[in-house]
Amino acid sequence: MKKTGIILASLLGILLLVAWIVPMFFRDKIVTRLQQELTNRVNARITFRPEKVSLSLLRHFPNLTLQTDSLSIVGRTPFVGDTLLSTRAFEVKINLLSVLSGDKLKLNGLYLNQPRVLVKILRDGRANYDIYKAVESDEPEKADTSQTAFTLDIDEWEIKDGLIRYDDRSLPMTVRLEAVNHVGSGSLSAEVADLVLKTKAERITLNYGGMEYLSDKKLDADMKLRADLEKSVYTFANNRIRVNELPLELNGSIATGTSAPADTSMRFDLTYRSPDSDFKNLLSLVPGMYSERFQDIDADGTVRFDGTVKGVYNARQIPAFLLNLVVNDGRFKYPDLASAVEHIALDLTVSNATDHFHNTVINLKKLVADLGRNPIRGRVLVQGLTRSRIEADLTAKLNLEELTQLFPMDSMTLRGLADLNLKAKGVYDKTAKLFPVVDGLIRLENGSVKSMKFPEPVEAINVQASLTNRTGKRADTRVDIANLQLKLAGDPFQAKGWVQNFDDYTFDVIAKGRLNLTSLTRIFPMEGTRLAGLIDASIETKGRLSDAKAKRYDQLPTSGTMAITNLNYRGESLPQGLILNSARLRLLPGKLNVEQAQGLLGTSTFTADGFLSNYIPFLLDENQPLEGTLNVRANRLTINEWMSDDPQAKTAQPSVVEIPDNIRFVVNATIGQAVYDKMPLNNVKGQLEMADGILRIKQVTFNSLGGQFVTNGTYDPKDLAKPRFAFDVNIANADIAQAHRHLTLAKVVFPLAQYMIGRFSSTFAVNGRLEPDMMPDLNSLTGNALVKIVQATLKNNPILERLVEKTKLSDLRNAQFKDLLMKVDVKNGFVTIKPFDVRINDNIVTVSGSNSLEGDLKYVLKLDVPTGKAGVQFAKAFSSLTGQPLENADRAKIDFALNGSYKKPQLQFLAGRTAAQVKDVVVKQAKEDLKEQGLKLLQKLAKSPRDST
Repeated sequence: MKKTGIILASLLGILLLVAWIVPMFFRDKIVTRLQQELTNRVNARITFRPEKVSLSLLRHFPNLTLQTDSLSIVGRTPFVGDTLLSTRAFEVKINLLSVLSGDKLKLNGLYLNQPRVLVKILRDGRANYDIYKAVESDEPEKADTSQTAFTLDIDEWEIKDGLIRYDDRSLPMTVRLEAVNHVGSGSLSAEVADLVLKTKAERITLNYGGMEYLSDKKLDADMKLRADLEKSVYTFANNRIRVNELPLELNGSIATGTSAPADTSMRFDLTYRSPDSDFKNLLSLVPGMYSERFQDIDADGTVRFDGTVKGVYNARQIPAFLLNLVVNDGRFKYPDLASAVEHIALDLTVSNATDHFHNTVINLKKLVADLGRNPIRGRVLVQGLTRSRIEADLTAKLNLEELTQLFPMDSMTLRGLADLNLKAKGVYDKTAKLFPVVDGLIRLENGSVKSMKFPEPVEAINVQASLTNRTGKRADTRVDIANLQLKLAGDPFQAKGWVQNFDDYTFDVIAKGRLNLTSLTRIFPMEGTRLAGLIDASIETKGRLSDAKAKRYDQLPTSGTMAITNLNYRGESLPQGLILNSARLRLLPGKLNVEQAQGLLGTSTFTADGFLSNYIPFLLDENQPLEGTLNVRANRLTINEWMSDDPQAKTAQPSVVEIPDNIRFVVNATIGQAVYDKMPLNNVKGQLEMADGILRIKQVTFNSLGGQFVTNGTYDPKDLAKPRFAFDVNIANADIAQAHRHLTLAKVVFPLAQYMIGRFSSTFAVNGRLEPDMMPDLNSLTGNALVKIVQATLKNNPILERLVEKTKLSDLRNAQFKDLLMKVDVKNGFVTIKPFDVRINDNIVTVSGSNSLEGDLKYVLKLDVPTGKAGVQFAKAFSSLTGQPLENADRAKIDFALNGSYKKPQLQFLAGRTAAQVKDVVVKQAKEDLKEQGLKLLQKLAKSPRDST
């Protein structure tokens, strides 16, 4: 027994020794291979700390575990600045035998702790996760993985406390999952894999087409998925999903890729249903219901929820779908409140049997609920979303004070009697000028809203409004606001009026009072929006839209004033924010005059005046433009914050900005200093014109880089996936080094500037496409330039260093230039420079050729050297290169091909060209020698007779 214990202890000691030695021995080897593989195979910026990488044999014995404390993957163009993945801890399980054999490392598992994942798909289908550099293969359908250092044989993976965001702008759809915990298993290397997926998320939000379908719901999913990875078919079976408290089952399949009709299509064949008929589970999805008090709610009733999705989804079509939701005998009551919501009945079907979304049918056959003694009854049928056949009958009678006895409202007080009656039947078709026959009335008497959190009440609310149409024609529709009154924090506001004839809006509106936006948004919060300030207004207007369009202002009696104080707005449409300390506006029939405005736009203070015209048609007709002119003055403008969707980011990443096509606006700007990136622009003056979805820059002048600039240009984002730009610039006496540091096009078109100190002038015109990060697509650039180097010194230039090595002409170093003129063309990704001469001391270098915008060189350098000053070393170099002695020529010519890059140039002696030039020099010298000898002979013959006598 003692011997057995000794043997076991020895084996354990050996295993522990191996577990200590093996990771220590292989760590550096694996880290090096990992770094090489990431550099060679991944088109992204990957950051981790090699010194923090550790190996363990115990964590996933008998496999090795590679661990590091952090990892981030950041995209490149067009996803510059977008972080695909960042994680606080990262683990990979590696097959031990693959490490010992020295062959490819087999990765068996992946584990992420607190990852932040952003999956982004652009409108043109490009995705930020497509970062793998496939090795070229003779078979285009098959990537060659034989040269990779790793093979993926993953059979398990895990996410702890993750944040996952999916942003698909091609649909458009966004999904956000917070506090995600996920465990998955199954062989991802098999052609057919049975995957087991368990996922929990504390909050899931789903937005599709601008509508939020799920908001902060809890997700718990236990799914089994058969993945046919070769055919791209994914089959769901016996899956259990719970959203808040509602259980769901999902069955069927999704096919992508080659098994679907087109590579970009997805084929759905899915069914879903809720296996539990408890009404309380459905109630958990109602906004505001699912809280810590939800479990105490007393609820009864039955539910049937099911549906199908079947067909093809792509940019042209959608799958057919069906949703059924039926509630019978529903009831719920909060235990600490006096009344219950009872007799709840709902019968809803949403269906589409075609592949076009506009054929959707929404059929709410029954809606019944008694909110205490407040009944709601209704039914609605909408057939089609473009040409809609509508039948509706809705009634509700509510005592708002009694609602606080039904729902917990956190110290909010409501009062007032509300009535809603709506009957409608007919067709809505804007093109055919049809509108349903409708009779609707909404009324609120003696209403008030007060919250203990915000002491300013909204009180004395009285509203009476109606919607009527007797004929079914749009022209006979009328909206009446017989009365709208309220007091907000003691400030009265009242309005009344009417709008009729929806084919040619005819209106008569009066509004007067003060709106305290701060108090209003405290009582009625606007999610994602900050709005505060005071508006004092007195407005009277009446007329017809056709008169406004035709500018018959005598038919539009309009007058009024509006004073705005301390307005503070920040929202999705203006994330940088706007603060109006004060503004004064005056309404006229044809204009809205901005008499004075002063405030803060983003972080830039400004003053402004101007006018808006065509504002009445713009408000009443979505196809009418808003026109105007604004004169803006600012001491400083930070342009960077307007180039990003996230102005709070420490380093703003530019993104494509859409220009509304119904805004025709001119801004005359005078700015003391504007800052773009890190480039200051001083004394900026010029005009910005926004029209037809295009931004035009006209005669914008400024001082920068030590010189003067005059620019014109256009920015055209009509195709948001491929926005275009064009501009021309006239630069006078600017600093070369600063231009290279701040101007992207200077780096691309004239990278030699990085070695120059001096000044230049230029006229430059270029056009092309922009990437989604607002950087130019280099291969799309077309343009031309005339560049004058006023005066400059070229130092530490690798090209000149290679020339000195080849020719031994040391005076080529530190070349001095003055009044050097270059003509440049940009086309198809190449910069072509027409031949020009550079004089360096007494040496002449003729330069011609081209380079790609990535920096690949293809030039010819022709040297013309004075032999008398070149020295012995040049003579030896010349003879070594040409195989010819330098002879006694006054000047020597020698040609080189310049290839490689600016930092690593390659010089190749052009023997054929130089030999021809040497031959020409020799022949010329021979002719000169013969000519000289002939002259001497003639002189001798001329003297001979005199000598003989």
